[in-house]
Amino acid sequence: MKRVSGAQVYLLALVLIGLTGLMFVEPWLARAALLLLTVFCGYLAFKLEISRIQEKWCEKLRHQEQQSHINLLRVINRLRHDWMNDTQILFGYIQMKKFDNLPPYMEKIKMNMQQESNLSKLGIPSLIAFLLMVRVQSKSLQLDLALDQEVNLAQLPIKEGLIEKLIIQTVGLFEEFAAVEDGECGTLSLELDVQEDYLLLDFVYQGAYNRIQLEQAVGERLAKADSYSLENNDWQEEEAVIALRLPFRT
Repeated sequence: MKRVSGAQVYLLALVLIGLTGLMFVEPWLARAALLLLTVFCGYLAFKLEISRIQEKWCEKLRHQEQQSHINLLRVINRLRHDWMNDTQILFGYIQMKKFDNLPPYMEKIKMNMQQESNLSKLGIPSLIAFLLMVRVQSKSLQLDLALDQEVNLAQLPIKEGLIEKLIIQTVGLFEEFAAVEDGECGTLSLELDVQEDYLLLDFVYQGAYNRIQLEQAVGERLAKADSYSLENNDWQEEEAVIALRLPFRT
């Protein structure tokens, strides 16, 4: 990269010298030679710039690909960690012969598996990836998804990109204004409620948070728009509720 930049400076200097020479040199042969030199150096400088841009873009793509692989590994490690915990708990119940505890815990695992399945079928890959990454990476809140039934958000008659935008924006607000106390973070529950003519995004946060700042930010960033409305917002000492109503297009 530095060698390319140095060569470009050298070539541009030659172009400048050539252009300057064209203003003072009288013989037509010398002017023609300077013109050819100027055009040739300008062309080489242009090609080097194109090469530099392409190299920079490829480097960016490689970095994005590497980051995607890292994020995928984090998700897999989190899922593996959860499964190991469940397995150890089940083995513990068996070893201690607490067989009465097995059915309810197996039911809990079944429900978690069903929710993971429903999450993977939301129909918006970028949103699914975002929700998974928040669950894995967020240090300010724990995200729980209340997905009791399978729903394909991409098939709903709602403005394209609106669902993803509002979910990312609202989760971001809770992450920004959540307060971690004694290493304990709050819990944010997200429920997607599909009704006959609208979709309700119901956010319920439980835990410590900066109430005044969050309330103000919601008023500024989630104000009513033509494509959705703030259905409900409630602020308690350690609980905050935000519900967004997204009507279907007719």
